[in-house]
Amino acid sequence: MFNSIRTKLTVTYIVLILAVLLVTSFFLLNTLEQYYIGYQYLILEAAAHPVAREAGPNLREAPNVVTLSNVAEEYGRQYRIRVVITDHRQRVQGDSLRVGGLVGTTLERAEIAAALAGEQGRSIQYSHQSRQWVMQVAVPIIFEDSIIGAVFIASSLSDIYAVLDNVRDFLLLATVLSLLFAGLLGVYFAHHITVPIESLTAATEQIARGDLTQRVSVRSKDEIGRLAGQFNHMAGRLQEMTRQLREFVSNASHEMRTPLTSLNILVKSLREYPLEAEEREEFLADIDQEVERLIHLVESLLDLTRLDRLGAEDTMSMTDIVPTVRNTLEMLKKRAEEKSIALEYLLPESTEPVFAVLHQVKQVVFNLVDNAIKYTPEGGHVQVELFQEPERLLLSVTDSGIGIPPEHREKIFERFYRVDKARSREQGGTGLGLAIVKEIVTRHGGEILVEDNENGLGTTFIVTWPRALGVNTASEY
Repeated sequence: MFNSIRTKLTVTYIVLILAVLLVTSFFLLNTLEQYYIGYQYLILEAAAHPVAREAGPNLREAPNVVTLSNVAEEYGRQYRIRVVITDHRQRVQGDSLRVGGLVGTTLERAEIAAALAGEQGRSIQYSHQSRQWVMQVAVPIIFEDSIIGAVFIASSLSDIYAVLDNVRDFLLLATVLSLLFAGLLGVYFAHHITVPIESLTAATEQIARGDLTQRVSVRSKDEIGRLAGQFNHMAGRLQEMTRQLREFVSNASHEMRTPLTSLNILVKSLREYPLEAEEREEFLADIDQEVERLIHLVESLLDLTRLDRLGAEDTMSMTDIVPTVRNTLEMLKKRAEEKSIALEYLLPESTEPVFAVLHQVKQVVFNLVDNAIKYTPEGGHVQVELFQEPERLLLSVTDSGIGIPPEHREKIFERFYRVDKARSREQGGTGLGLAIVKEIVTRHGGEILVEDNENGLGTTFIVTWPRALGVNTASEY
């Protein structure tokens, strides 16, 4: 039962509201009681002082019991209280209660003793005789600057406690009704909250079973609505990644099958047919070419696999990439010369540092320039420039090659995508170079763009790296 979020939320609402109501009721009753008690004290004190003033002259020499009792009876009837007048020895000289009164007796009360000492005595006690709570107040009777007696007043608190009982009953009824109302609201809000969660749970279970088309409706803009939106985004990404993975496996299998098939035919031919030495060398050269192609394909796949692991094995550092770019271009210069292609580059002596993985920067430069050399005819040229802007570094690779049709530019960074599949295979391309470049540049926080050259011949690739702004270069080395 308590495994349900709906039940937990409902119970939580009820418990919280019950706790708030109980605490509020406790403080309210306590405050009301203190208020009424304090107010009653003020009333009794206000009644005692005029009694003391009238009783003073009659108590000075020969106390007149009848007069004092009349005074006590008058104020007792007016305020509905018991009034007792005593002398300085606590002997009762007047009582508002005529029948069964205390006149002539000694009333030893702490309140009276306090009044005779010049203080105001007060107390609240439970009367077993009348079975009710009683408030008692005593004030001194002062005549000619001397304390000659005390006025003792007792009043029932039954009316006050009756009011407090009514308030308590009202609060109890309000608590019960509030709990019922809170329970209904709790069920409603819990249902409102848990229905989207249940939808998310059901959709998650379906995705776990392999149905990647599952989506949930976004009903609000709160945390659950944002969670539903992120779930839909995640499901879409997962569906797309699964599609790409299947396509990747299919393409990888297809790409590997071609050189493996060629190798199989060549090896069987060498084994089954007698060949001249020259023919054997040709076959071995073809085998070597197919093996190189296969190795290059596997290395590219491994590069992508490593990038897919979020580069956990590679740590970015703040560095100047100019030496790495220059060394990579020097390495490619010989390849360009073999095709009679002029490889020119313009690099600064140094640049502001960027956060980068140097061997991945080398891979970006190598893949872009190698592609430019591959698809540039003999006698053409490839130009590389690296220059610095206020917040980024720009690397441009411009060739005078065959160019890229506009309809293919959005897809050239997809894995195994080729503009001209037959020509790409002839030139040893795997269709992974630009995908690797795109992945590396994105992980470095940069961008890669493709543009036509102004003369309409060839293509320009532009790569940006964000600079490490606000970092003191000297402190890092």
